Amino acid sequence: MSNVSAQTLALLRELVKIESVNPLLSPKGSGEKKVAEFLETFCRERNLPYEIQEVVDGRPNFFTWVPGQDPDKRILFIAHMDTVPVDEIRWGSDPFSGEQKAGRIYGRGSCDTKGSLAAMMIALSTLGQRQPKATVVVAASIDEEGRKLGARAIAQSGVSYDAAVVGECTNLELVVAHMGSVRWQIEVEGVAAHSSRPYLGVNAITGMAKIILALDEHHRALASRVHPLVGPPLLTVGLIEGGLELTTVPPSCRIWVDRRLIPGERPQDALQEVENILEAFRQGEDKIKVRSLLPALEDPAPNSAESSKIAAVAAAACADVAGTGKYVGGQGGSDANQLSLAGIPCIVLGPGSTDQAHTNNEFVEIDQVAKAVEIYQKIMLSY
Repeated sequence: MSNVSAQTLALLRELVKIESVNPLLSPKGSGEKKVAEFLETFCRERNLPYEIQEVVDGRPNFFTWVPGQDPDKRILFIAHMDTVPVDEIRWGSDPFSGEQKAGRIYGRGSCDTKGSLAAMMIALSTLGQRQPKATVVVAASIDEEGRKLGARAIAQSGVSYDAAVVGECTNLELVVAHMGSVRWQIEVEGVAAHSSRPYLGVNAITGMAKIILALDEHHRALASRVHPLVGPPLLTVGLIEGGLELTTVPPSCRIWVDRRLIPGERPQDALQEVENILEAFRQGEDKIKVRSLLPALEDPAPNSAESSKIAAVAAAACADVAGTGKYVGGQGGSDANQLSLAGIPCIVLGPGSTDQAHTNNEFVEIDQVAKAVEIYQKIMLSY
């Protein structure tokens, strides 16, 4: 094992050992602060400059960089520090062990996406005397698994970037386009009554059932709008709650809607399409009292980076190191959703498979992480 590979492996294991579950997703989550503090020590030991950007509630973004030959050019490498929660009962081992076994590193965040973060940090810290053309900034962001507040703060900071490489688990495939999303709640209002006299009430759950079926039909209709890289838009009703107790006609019912956007779609247009469906129920025979609870959580789909310089540079690096580099699309979201709002061309690229993201006994292949270091470094030096 090379010295660089050994450094990467050691760093990744230490990062996985730091529990950084997003506190918006679990009240037990510690957030990203301890990861940022660890990276601060990492940079001090290597005489790398660093900066902390406080974002919200003691949750900071972390930055380190190497100056480039051209002070007017800047490229961003970004990977998030937060993880989704764990169900410790279902894990076969300690979810924060960083265990090395059979060519893999196990633990929450190993794949999504501390493997990318470790590779970016080592790629930057081992540049040595090889000065890049553009200033290379590595950012460790907060809240990607939640509202992407970290990436949003970077996009709104006033610091410009010519391009961004977003670290996510893509199996070292080069993602140049992926989906966005808009998420919100829909509520039906009914009238409570005793279940022995249901005709005195209005059943909100029954009304919502009709709306859910209409939304499912809308989802099937969306299949005709196919983007060549990411496929069609998607609509999912992911959560539902309603009613008071068994013997009362339910006076309210609420659902949570996840609408995935393809590049070129606007969140407001997706919302309006659903609003048109709801209006038909308001005006229809049943006169269902239904409303959307807004504002929605909007994550616009990034513009495709197919024609960008960063995609071409990354494709050459991927082909040279891993035999990948073909332009592909993705269905999930990333920090690129927010960075693209600042006009930054973004590609998504990193070690690990999305099949492992958010799963029990999450892992990343060590060989892929080592190759990611090479790929990232080639991009840093070539852009």
